[in-house]
Amino acid sequence: MNYFIEDLNVFYATIYGGIAIGILFDINRSLKNNFKFIKRISFIFDILFWVIVTLIIFIVINATSKFELRYYHFIALLVGFILYYNTISKFVLRFNSMVINFIKSFIKKFVLSIVGMLENLYYIIVYSIHLLFDIIFYIPNIVFIKGKSSKRPLVKKRMKKGV
Repeated sequence: MNYFIEDLNVFYATIYGGIAIGILFDINRSLKNNFKFIKRISFIFDILFWVIVTLIIFIVINATSKFELRYYHFIALLVGFILYYNTISKFVLRFNSMVINFIKSFIKKFVLSIVGMLENLYYIIVYSIHLLFDIIFYIPNIVFIKGKSSKRPLVKKRMKKGV
Protein backbone atom coordinates (compact mmCIF):
# COMPACT_ATOMS: atom_id res chain seq x y z
CA MET A 1 0.00 0.00 0.00
CA ASN A 2 1.13 3.52 -0.68
CA TYR A 3 2.24 5.08 2.60
CA PHE A 4 2.12 8.60 1.22
CA ILE A 5 -1.62 8.32 0.43
CA GLU A 6 -2.26 6.81 3.84
CA ASP A 7 -0.35 9.61 5.58
CA LEU A 8 -2.18 12.17 3.45
CA ASN A 9 -5.53 10.73 4.57
CA VAL A 10 -4.37 10.88 8.20
CA PHE A 11 -3.27 14.48 7.63
CA TYR A 12 -6.71 15.46 6.26
CA ALA A 13 -8.50 13.68 9.09
CA THR A 14 -6.33 15.50 11.61
CA ILE A 15 -7.21 18.81 9.93
CA TYR A 16 -10.84 18.03 10.82
CA GLY A 17 -9.70 17.62 14.42
CA GLY A 18 -8.22 21.13 14.26
CA ILE A 19 -11.52 22.44 12.91
CA ALA A 20 -13.34 20.75 15.81
CA ILE A 21 -10.95 22.44 18.23
CA GLY A 22 -11.70 25.79 16.55
CA ILE A 23 -15.44 25.27 16.94
CA LEU A 24 -14.93 24.43 20.60
CA PHE A 25 -12.79 27.56 20.96
CA ASP A 26 -15.58 29.71 19.51
CA ILE A 27 -18.16 28.14 21.82
CA ASN A 28 -15.90 28.97 24.75
CA ARG A 29 -15.46 32.56 23.50
CA SER A 30 -19.16 33.12 22.91
CA LEU A 31 -20.03 31.82 26.39
CA LYS A 32 -17.49 34.19 27.94
CA ASN A 33 -18.78 37.13 25.88
CA ASN A 34 -22.46 36.58 26.74
CA PHE A 35 -22.39 35.67 30.42
CA LYS A 36 -20.80 37.87 33.09
CA PHE A 37 -20.53 35.14 35.69
CA ILE A 38 -18.53 32.97 33.28
CA LYS A 39 -15.98 35.77 32.91
CA ARG A 40 -15.51 35.68 36.68
CA ILE A 41 -14.83 31.95 36.70
CA SER A 42 -13.15 31.77 33.30
CA PHE A 43 -10.23 29.73 34.65
CA ILE A 44 -12.64 26.81 35.18
CA PHE A 45 -13.85 27.09 31.59
CA ASP A 46 -10.27 27.37 30.36
CA ILE A 47 -9.31 24.18 32.18
CA LEU A 48 -12.41 22.45 30.85
CA PHE A 49 -11.59 23.69 27.33
CA TRP A 50 -8.06 22.28 27.45
CA VAL A 51 -9.22 18.96 28.87
CA ILE A 52 -11.74 18.61 26.03
CA VAL A 53 -9.11 19.69 23.45
CA THR A 54 -6.75 17.03 24.80
CA LEU A 55 -9.50 14.42 24.51
CA ILE A 56 -10.22 15.52 20.92
CA ILE A 57 -6.54 15.22 20.02
CA PHE A 58 -6.30 11.75 21.55
CA ILE A 59 -9.48 10.60 19.80
CA VAL A 60 -8.35 11.98 16.44
CA ILE A 61 -4.88 10.45 16.70
CA ASN A 62 -6.33 7.12 17.84
CA ALA A 63 -8.93 7.06 15.07
CA THR A 64 -6.50 8.01 12.32
CA SER A 65 -3.27 6.22 13.16
CA LYS A 66 -3.72 4.09 16.29
CA PHE A 67 -1.61 6.41 18.48
CA GLU A 68 1.34 6.49 16.11
CA LEU A 69 2.13 10.10 16.84
CA ARG A 70 3.81 11.92 13.95
CA TYR A 71 4.99 15.48 13.58
CA TYR A 72 2.42 16.20 10.88
CA HIS A 73 -0.43 15.57 13.35
CA PHE A 74 0.45 18.78 15.15
CA ILE A 75 0.92 20.62 11.85
CA ALA A 76 -2.49 19.35 10.64
CA LEU A 77 -4.19 20.36 13.89
CA LEU A 78 -2.68 23.83 13.57
CA VAL A 79 -3.61 24.08 9.87
CA GLY A 80 -7.19 22.98 10.63
CA PHE A 81 -7.52 25.52 13.43
CA ILE A 82 -6.07 28.34 11.30
CA LEU A 83 -8.31 27.45 8.34
CA TYR A 84 -11.35 27.47 10.56
CA TYR A 85 -10.37 30.63 12.43
CA ASN A 86 -9.67 32.62 9.26
CA THR A 87 -12.70 31.47 7.28
CA ILE A 88 -15.91 30.76 9.19
CA SER A 89 -15.05 31.59 12.78
CA LYS A 90 -16.79 34.97 12.78
CA PHE A 91 -19.98 33.44 11.35
CA VAL A 92 -20.00 30.63 13.90
CA LEU A 93 -19.30 33.12 16.69
CA ARG A 94 -22.22 35.30 15.53
CA PHE A 95 -24.47 32.23 15.26
CA ASN A 96 -23.47 31.08 18.75
CA SER A 97 -24.27 34.54 20.14
CA MET A 98 -27.68 34.51 18.44
CA VAL A 99 -28.47 31.06 19.86
CA ILE A 100 -27.32 32.06 23.34
CA ASN A 101 -29.37 35.29 23.24
CA PHE A 102 -32.42 33.34 22.03
CA ILE A 103 -32.05 30.83 24.85
CA LYS A 104 -31.51 33.63 27.39
CA SER A 105 -34.65 35.48 26.24
CA PHE A 106 -36.66 32.24 26.20
CA ILE A 107 -35.58 31.39 29.74
CA LYS A 108 -36.29 34.97 30.87
CA LYS A 109 -39.81 34.88 29.39
CA PHE A 110 -40.43 31.43 30.85
CA VAL A 111 -39.31 32.52 34.33
CA LEU A 112 -41.39 35.70 34.12
CA SER A 113 -44.49 33.73 33.10
CA ILE A 114 -43.94 31.28 35.98
CA VAL A 115 -43.51 34.20 38.39
CA GLY A 116 -46.72 35.79 37.02
CA MET A 117 -48.63 32.54 37.49
CA LEU A 118 -47.27 32.15 41.03
CA GLU A 119 -48.22 35.75 41.80
CA ASN A 120 -51.77 35.13 40.58
CA LEU A 121 -51.89 31.93 42.59
CA TYR A 122 -50.69 33.86 45.64
CA TYR A 123 -53.53 36.38 45.28
CA ILE A 124 -56.08 33.62 44.74
CA ILE A 125 -54.97 31.88 47.93
CA VAL A 126 -54.73 35.09 49.99
CA TYR A 127 -58.12 36.41 48.88
CA SER A 128 -59.73 33.01 49.42
CA ILE A 129 -58.37 32.89 52.96
CA HIS A 130 -59.50 36.50 53.45
CA LEU A 131 -63.00 35.60 52.28
CA LEU A 132 -63.03 32.55 54.52
CA PHE A 133 -62.07 34.64 57.56
CA ASP A 134 -64.74 37.20 56.63
CA ILE A 135 -67.34 34.45 56.48
CA ILE A 136 -66.20 32.94 59.77
CA PHE A 137 -65.66 36.10 61.86
CA TYR A 138 -67.11 39.26 60.29
CA ILE A 139 -70.52 38.17 59.02
CA PRO A 140 -71.61 36.48 62.31
CA ASN A 141 -70.58 39.63 64.21
CA ILE A 142 -72.79 41.75 61.97
CA VAL A 143 -75.71 39.39 62.46
CA PHE A 144 -75.28 39.34 66.25
CA ILE A 145 -74.89 43.11 66.48
CA LYS A 146 -77.98 43.69 64.34
CA GLY A 147 -79.93 41.23 66.46
CA LYS A 148 -78.91 42.94 69.72
CA SER A 149 -79.52 46.46 68.41
CA SER A 150 -83.06 45.68 67.23
CA LYS A 151 -84.08 44.71 70.80
CA ARG A 152 -82.96 48.00 72.36
CA PRO A 153 -85.39 50.87 72.60
CA LEU A 154 -84.58 53.75 70.37
CA VAL A 155 -83.46 56.81 72.28
CA LYS A 156 -84.38 60.06 70.67
CA LYS A 157 -82.06 62.90 71.15
CA ARG A 158 -83.53 66.18 72.11
CA MET A 159 -82.77 68.92 69.81
CA LYS A 160 -81.63 72.10 71.33
CA LYS A 161 -83.91 74.94 70.74
CA GLY A 162 -82.17 77.96 70.79
CA VAL A 163 -80.75 81.01 69.60
